[in-house]
Amino acid sequence: MLHWLSNLIAHHAATPEKQAERALGELRMALFQAEQRVLDAQLQAEYYRLRISFCEEVLKTGIEQVSDHRKGQHESVTHELRPNLKLTTSQQA
Repeated sequence: MLHWLSNLIAHHAATPEKQAERALGELRMALFQAEQRVLDAQLQAEYYRLRISFCEEVLKTGIEQVSDHRKGQHESVTHELRPNLKLTTSQQA
């Protein structure tokens, strides 16, 4: 019985390798969460940069010119993203 008990303890002992194996999943999740927080912070910073530049443009040139300028940019971006896109109509009999 004592031999069986010592084998059981030895088999389930917390070796550095087993501890590292258990910690690996938790560490990967923590890294993923940290990277996600960095990406979220970058997106938030870019959002506020764009809002600031928009407000500065409106103050300098007025809302009409900013609106016209952005509308022209939006149309050119749409055409650049899908240059080969052709609208077709399907006729059903």
